[in-house]
Amino acid sequence: MLRLALILVCISAPLLKAQQKCKPDARGVRKYNGKSCGSTTRFDDGHRGSCGCGPGGDTPFSWNLNELITAPSSQWWSNGASTTWCAVKCGTCIKLTPTGGYIPGKGRAPSNNSPHIFLVINNCPHNGNEEWCGIYGKPGTNHHNSHGYEMHFDLQNHAGQVNRIGWDNPEVVWEEVNCPSHFHNLYQQCECAKHGK
Repeated sequence: MLRLALILVCISAPLLKAQQKCKPDARGVRKYNGKSCGSTTRFDDGHRGSCGCGPGGDTPFSWNLNELITAPSSQWWSNGASTTWCAVKCGTCIKLTPTGGYIPGKGRAPSNNSPHIFLVINNCPHNGNEEWCGIYGKPGTNHHNSHGYEMHFDLQNHAGQVNRIGWDNPEVVWEEVNCPSHFHNLYQQCECAKHGK
């Protein structure tokens, strides 16, 4: 009996490490060391995105497919409005830092917890993305997705750029940061930049 208990402890120890590091607060919103948490997934849709980052039609700029680009949940992207084009957060930069955790069965622990900055040029709408982006209020309003995160970031992976940084849907903490000049210059090519967004 003791031997069986030891075997079960040995098997369950790795599973404990796989749990989400962000824990629900009193409102059910996940936090990590007092910081806001977000969930992540990867996408490759071949479109120019909701900030108009392409030369015309629905064709994206090549950098739109190859850089560290994100489509955050739409309520943050639009600052709580119902906007679907050129929202206030177009051209914003977000620093994402893995916690080391992930949602069991939905990803894996990252190879490292180094932060990366992503340029916001798209959004993740509710419809069709309810599991991850079904967040019906902006952060701070007690709304969260089905996994308890008040923010979700869908990350462009057309060229395998997210795979290269060792991420497979990690849990992250996030913060809005000033864009590096490289991202600022890229965003100036987008249609929504011409509208002051």
